[in-house]
Formats: sequence, C-alpha cells, structure tokens
Amino acid sequence: MDSLLIRPASLNDIDGIREVAVETWNSTYETIYPEHFIATYLTHAYAKSSLEQSITLDEVQSSRKFLVSEWEGEIVGFGQLSEPDEGVSELTRLYILKEHQRKRIGKQLLNELIRQNPLIKEIYAWCERENGIGTLFYKSNGFVYTEEKEEVLFDYRTMMAKYVKRI
Repeated sequence: MDSLLIRPASLNDIDGIREVAVETWNSTYETIYPEHFIATYLTHAYAKSSLEQSITLDEVQSSRKFLVSEWEGEIVGFGQLSEPDEGVSELTRLYILKEHQRKRIGKQLLNELIRQNPLIKEIYAWCERENGIGTLFYKSNGFVYTEEKEEVLFDYRTMMAKYVKRI
C-alpha cells in the first residue's frame, strides 16, 4: 500500500471530497433512498461553503479530525470525527470510492483518525440500517451495534443504527 497517503484535508481538496461523496452516496444508497433525497442531501451536506467551514475549523486544531485518503495522487476517500465530548466522538463521515473499497483504506483512515486524537476513548457512528457495506465495515473494525432510531431528513424517514467502538 505504498501508493496510499492519509493526510489532513485542505481547502484544495474540496472538489475531490465532493466527487467521492457524490459517487459513494449514489452507489451506496441508490437502492435504499430515492434519487431526489440523495441529491438534496449531497447539496446540503457537501456544499462548498460547508466543507470550507469544516476544513478551516479543523486546520487550526492540534488534533486533526478531517482526513483524506489519496491513492496515487487522487482523493479516494475521507473521514471526519466530531470534537470529542468527555472522550466521546462521532465518526460523522467515512467514505471510500467503491473501486477502492476492500483494500483496507477505510480501516487505515479510521486508525489514523484515532491515532491523531489520543484523548478519544470512544467513537460512535450512525449508519443507515440497510447499508450493508457500512454495517460490515463497522462490525469488522470493532464497532458494536447498540441501538436504532428513526430520523427524518428533508421529509424522508430513515432508520439509523448506532455502532460504538471503545478505544
């Protein structure tokens, strides 16, 4: 894996992050969510201004929480943790392009987020219940299912499963 580089996200990465988000959301959720919901979610969650704000806030932190994965110079994934609250942090984003999944890139990205944030004692992630790829990833990386909740986003009901990993 000498072609893999995991590093902090920068403002120059925004277009690459957005491309990964669009591609992974469409391939992961096309059989779960309607197309209009996916488009609306991506427009809001991955707006340039939103990513600029996330990256700018992250750049001034001593422990970086927004990282990208590069494969041969191309952004193929990214991950982000929330600011920890009493040692607990949410894994808010972790996406790897479909053609680069199952190469341990997601695992390495997760491990680097943990390594760079030594005060974190627990990480949790909310995953769409029907997202088999995400569910498998969390289970195979030491996360344990703890609960479910219904969430309404943009007038669409989703069932989310919570996975927790103790560090």
